[in-house]
Amino acid sequence: MKGSLPMSATIATAKIRNGPASAAAVPRDFVAFTLWVFVTFVQFRFDELLLYPLTLYFTWSAWKNQRQIINLLRKAWILLSFPLWCLISPLWAAEPVTAFKLALYVTLTMLICFQAATRLSPRQIMHAVLLATSFIVVINFLNIYGPGGNPNGIFAQKNTMGKNMVVAWVVASAVALDPGSLRRYRWAAAGAAALAAYTTLLSSSATAVLLLTGTGLANLFGAVILRGGVMRAGRMAALCLMLGTSLGTLSLVVPYSRIDPVEKVLDAFGKDRSLTGRTGLWSYAEQQIAKEPLLGVGAGGFWRYHSSPLVKRIYEEYYKGPRDVFNFHSSFYEIAVHQGLIGLGLVILSALWALARVFRGALGAAAMPQIYFLSQSLAVLVRTATEADFFLPFIIFHMLFWIGALSALKISMDEWKNTPLAR
Repeated sequence: MKGSLPMSATIATAKIRNGPASAAAVPRDFVAFTLWVFVTFVQFRFDELLLYPLTLYFTWSAWKNQRQIINLLRKAWILLSFPLWCLISPLWAAEPVTAFKLALYVTLTMLICFQAATRLSPRQIMHAVLLATSFIVVINFLNIYGPGGNPNGIFAQKNTMGKNMVVAWVVASAVALDPGSLRRYRWAAAGAAALAAYTTLLSSSATAVLLLTGTGLANLFGAVILRGGVMRAGRMAALCLMLGTSLGTLSLVVPYSRIDPVEKVLDAFGKDRSLTGRTGLWSYAEQQIAKEPLLGVGAGGFWRYHSSPLVKRIYEEYYKGPRDVFNFHSSFYEIAVHQGLIGLGLVILSALWALARVFRGALGAAAMPQIYFLSQSLAVLVRTATEADFFLPFIIFHMLFWIGALSALKISMDEWKNTPLAR
């Protein structure tokens, strides 16, 4: 038929969208990325014996694969705007060496995201994350209930355990709902999802529990409504019915309700309106931003206990010692203080671009791997409001956000190459 794709292009497009059901197609890159997820998911003794060789491998592989990365970079250059800003920040930073070191790590982190997106399909990435995190979920569970059990499992804090278990929950629940994955993968993922959900509840982290619920609903909604394409009469009708019912119920209940839902949620987790003192920290951040609004103080330039009376005051108010590591518990404030409002603007633009790409991928490709990236991305963006580690190097929780956006971009670029107009 005129204008239709040839059979070879159709098959290629299907493979681009979904990827193979197993990791056999690209074993070396799959194994390397799985190990990378494992070594960055939780810290352990001598983890540098894996981290440094993997970093060298990804650097070498990116150089070897530079043509594909450059092609992707031409349309995703915005993601390197913040790392480049960090690279020039030592010129005015209070701690130039620390600022330059962090800039190199952030740049390398983004390079690894580009490498993973160009060498692995979305489903392979999803399976790699599942394999690495499921192993840690089991070890963490055994550590909690084993001899001499630790309530934090293998993590230093319960909040850290909650965040990491959410990562495992999102990918495990997505694979369990993925008809493109092998049946044994789906059953194993279902078990890992149950353990991850249970240990998330044990963390008593309000953010983690809310993300657990939200991402679970997002994956389920995607599997039922989005997967296979939303533009179908039956699915559009179901979607409109769900939205209409929800909005109608809210319009009837909310005007007559005297219950404050925010207060109820905070009370359930033992929190107050200050979010455990976060609002006080944010006021201190606003004072510092007013002093250095555009450029900031550079990475490592603010939390210097022995050099800043303000930091000493904050530490005393929040019962911290000189050796404790502290932050503003908000990625937006943390970035604005250290990289200025210019740096914060670049981060926001990067995040908006990535979110748009992930949404487009989920609605366009309509496969479970893209829906997984959408759920993961929403969890990342929600958490940035109350935690300060967004755009820090080597954090797989955030790397998956950028990888999801780059994977969606690569799919659209490859599909364009397979159309008659592109040839």
